[in-house]
Amino acid sequence: MKQLTLLAAIGLGAISSAQVNYLTPPSNISFRLGYVYPVDSVMRDIAPSFIGFGVDIPVDFKLTEDAVTVLSFDWMGKSGSGAKGNAFPILLNQRFYVGDEAVRRSYFQAGVGVAIVDLTNTKTVLAARVGYGMEFGDALFGEINFNYSDAANGARATALGFYVGYRF
Repeated sequence: MKQLTLLAAIGLGAISSAQVNYLTPPSNISFRLGYVYPVDSVMRDIAPSFIGFGVDIPVDFKLTEDAVTVLSFDWMGKSGSGAKGNAFPILLNQRFYVGDEAVRRSYFQAGVGVAIVDLTNTKTVLAARVGYGMEFGDALFGEINFNYSDAANGARATALGFYVGYRF
């Protein structure tokens, strides 16, 4: 319950600050915060829900002409104490925008990379992500992401995340 209250407060703070930021265009570095539901049963045994935090950094090169390439660094964890129960996906993503609207654009994204999985024992494995997002203005957005990872000593960082983010 404390995690949900914290997420709601941060989300409301992001919405209120987004109202002021319409005068300066974003640089496209974005931060995400949200709720992560573990799909993998071993991950769910560690904690029934996780906190998710992520940073997306656009890169200058394009893998495809119709997409934006983004490097993402994420953290999925049961707490900030540093105890076992964390995953750190590091992915190169392609973001495909749908429609030509300047406000309320939506996008699909897919990414591949590695995840440092520290659920039972620490191990670096291959990882992937697919997701859908919608921009609610110049800076505020929401995303739903499905993260998948290979097994790391019997545990996978496979989870469904719901995020609210802010693009600076």
